[in-house]
Amino acid sequence: MRIFYLVDDIGATFTFDHLTKALFTEVEGIGIERDNTYVNFDGTYKLVKRENPMGSISGKIIFLNGYEGYTEFLNYLKKCRGSLRLFYKADNLKYVYVELKSITKTELESGVLQCSTTFDKLSMWLSRTTNTISVEENNLNKAYPYTYPYTYSRSFVGTMTFTNHSSYKAPLRIEITGKTYHPTIEIYQKEQLISKMRMLVSTTNASDKLVINAIPTEQEMSMTSGGKTTNIYSNQDFNCDNFLYLPSGSYTIRFEPGVTEKTTCKVTIIEMYEGN
Repeated sequence: MRIFYLVDDIGATFTFDHLTKALFTEVEGIGIERDNTYVNFDGTYKLVKRENPMGSISGKIIFLNGYEGYTEFLNYLKKCRGSLRLFYKADNLKYVYVELKSITKTELESGVLQCSTTFDKLSMWLSRTTNTISVEENNLNKAYPYTYPYTYSRSFVGTMTFTNHSSYKAPLRIEITGKTYHPTIEIYQKEQLISKMRMLVSTTNASDKLVINAIPTEQEMSMTSGGKTTNIYSNQDFNCDNFLYLPSGSYTIRFEPGVTEKTTCKVTIIEMYEGN
């Protein structure tokens, strides 16, 4: 059974089902659409560029309770805050950013209202996964060559394996909570370093938060301390990538807070798909 529902930035939801008495049917535009550019070699063509156009998603909304349901839907759209996402589940749940383009209003037939509806499609189909990396004391490469008391440098590190199942690089949203000193995140494929983030800041409270968000429409580098949020774009190590993306495949993400505290690092990966 296919499921459709809309969600805005604060989580307000409109579900298309028999409970709301609004059904989204005859849906088109959820598959793959490409703009391809070719070079002609005497009748043989070679692909040189592939783009994903904005496109649209269209169908019929059937309001089983007629004009009352139509008005309830319009009221939902009027009260929406921020961006609107259309979620769709057939086998796997994914979502796409949309904007209402048009909705018709026709005559009632047996108390039912059928409205042709079109949404502008503003993104690829997206899948969001979040995991938290917890740090532990790193005991690697420690040596104790002395018979008398010796103080060594303690290091706390956390690692976790992440997989990008899509064929497009996936932007990462990093959220670090707790004490830090020049926190570092590295992405490895086996033993090879693929990408790195390093912020030249320090946080001193367990509730302090750093956000480094690579999602193109939401890019952010910020620090929140004592209820105040500041931009830390100028505090990044410009020798590193900092806005991190995960290529297709499986990778190990290594987080080092730079302090001997059990700081947490929440990593959100946004996989991108052409169709759903």
